[in-house]
Amino acid sequence: MNNTLMVYLNKRLHQNDPKYLGHSSQPGPVICISREVGCGGLNIAKLLANELDKQCVCKKWKVLSKEILQESARGLDMEPNKLRNYLKEGDRGLFDDVLSAFSEKRFKSDRKISKTLIDLELSFANDGFCIIVGRAGHIITKDIEKSLLVKLTAPLDWRIKKIMEKNKLNLREAVEFIEKTEKERENFRKHIAGDRTEEFDLTINLARMKIENVISLISQASQIKGLLETNKSKVEVF
Repeated sequence: MNNTLMVYLNKRLHQNDPKYLGHSSQPGPVICISREVGCGGLNIAKLLANELDKQCVCKKWKVLSKEILQESARGLDMEPNKLRNYLKEGDRGLFDDVLSAFSEKRFKSDRKISKTLIDLELSFANDGFCIIVGRAGHIITKDIEKSLLVKLTAPLDWRIKKIMEKNKLNLREAVEFIEKTEKERENFRKHIAGDRTEEFDLTINLARMKIENVISLISQASQIKGLLETNKSKVEVF
């Protein structure tokens, strides 16, 4: 992670400090991309950020995914891998199970973990000009007016082929990878968002559209929803 992004993430992590409070501008814009396994959401997000930067010179768009977990782990004083593994697990109601997930005998409740992640993610979203890939962003930010919630989907056979090509897996391994990863993502959403309903502004079948057209479509949807309007009050060096 580059130093500039680290500075920005540290700023958001300490958003409750007096020196970071006080801006009253409208939250957003934020784009949240949810994706089925094999749909390449992170790559599409990076291409989208580059396209949006051409249309808005006031502030660069940031792509965030694993950074949210890393900064949340830092705020919880945990190892990122332990937080990630815990969130990928299913329901774990017993105290001993929860306690075993953390080092140095520190107990962090489900509520504290979810609140830390949600608060940090909302901080990114409120600050605006960010694209959040996964991390239940489409649920957490859905009440922000200047948000666009996108789901990338494709038929299973198309996604299996992509996973086989990308990860050098055979058919059986690719199917197992998809099933395992989808289950982990579902567990993450349940940990963070509970049973809240999933809603999307735009659902795109990648099997029927070229990547450049996908980027163009999301960009146009962002324009229609008013996400690309210049917001002078949010200009900052990044």
